[in-house]
Amino acid sequence: MTPERAGATHEQAAAAARLRGATEALSVLGRRSPADQQRASLFAVGLLTDTAAGADLADTGLPRPHPAARPGEAGRQRPHAGVRLPADHRAVLLLARAAMVLHTAGLRICERPWHWDRLARFFDARLPASDPYLFQLHERALMSLVNAGDTSPEVVAALQGAVGFHRAAHGEDAYLTSIATTNLALAFRQRRGDGDVAAAAALAERAARASTASYGSEHPLTLVARSVAARCLLLQAEGSDEAERCRLAGRVLAEVTAIRATRMRLYGSTAPATTRSRRHEAIALLLVGEQRRAKQTLELTLALEAALSGADRAEAAADTRLLLAEASRALGDMDKALDHAREANRVYRRQNPRGHGARRARRLIEQLTAGRITAAVGAEMPRTRSGALS
Repeated sequence: MTPERAGATHEQAAAAARLRGATEALSVLGRRSPADQQRASLFAVGLLTDTAAGADLADTGLPRPHPAARPGEAGRQRPHAGVRLPADHRAVLLLARAAMVLHTAGLRICERPWHWDRLARFFDARLPASDPYLFQLHERALMSLVNAGDTSPEVVAALQGAVGFHRAAHGEDAYLTSIATTNLALAFRQRRGDGDVAAAAALAERAARASTASYGSEHPLTLVARSVAARCLLLQAEGSDEAERCRLAGRVLAEVTAIRATRMRLYGSTAPATTRSRRHEAIALLLVGEQRRAKQTLELTLALEAALSGADRAEAAADTRLLLAEASRALGDMDKALDHAREANRVYRRQNPRGHGARRARRLIEQLTAGRITAAVGAEMPRTRSGALS
């Protein structure tokens, strides 16, 4: 190898290392404000613009960087600006994916699939379909569709294919197989067709067993699978008769309480995963007839969620309000129930109008409104009859 070739190889390796370092640094910003995340995303795009050769990043769905967001100061030669990596380099893909995570955090949930699809298509044109990181990028794009409420046969089939791919490539109990299995469980839970909830519970329980055996019962991946399985069991309890509902919800209550305690210790009380577990506790309490305890849990959850912002937190708070509407209705406070349901619906309409929460909020508002009309008519009829008799 000539000195010039060796020097170029060294410079490319150094450029790739800088991109990988930036990717690792960006990965810790998930709980920052949307404004901070957007600034970090713009910085990453600027770094990609300076480093990725022959690539029009406008095709990725990522934002265009402002001059101030570009690495280096305006008017000064940027260090290593001449060192370029091919656009199909793995370090470019990983930094672009990290930038998209931050960028889409500031978008409405229903807007995110378009951006993830653009990014996947960008690398489709540059990488072989067998590339494992490209495959994982497509999985991320699929889950953005599921989160937005799309559980079409094509999406579910692709997620089933992902489970098969990882099982064949890495093994039944592998980390990526557990993630793919949990993703498929989430899709089934979202779709909720005949047998879907039971299938989702079985998949999540399988992923939880595999993850527990490999990493322990309190590993983040295990906790996600355990949480999905518990929520599926609560959905099954909702559709059961009273005795079975109380029995099943009572058993799940202990599990979701343990998950919440672990998440609070690992992540803190305001972490999205912790507040999600609090909501699961509240659902279990509602199902066993502990409406007041459920309402107190939900009010605490809503107060904690108010401390942070972002589209995901907005929808999470809407989920909490929808449960508060259910708790208020169970306690006989129909006006408060309707207020919570309307506020939840307002958020869902903006963030994720095709999601399950939006459909449930509309249905609950219809029920509460009809109940209020019926109550008003019932209260009015005796006065009318009394007046007619007199």
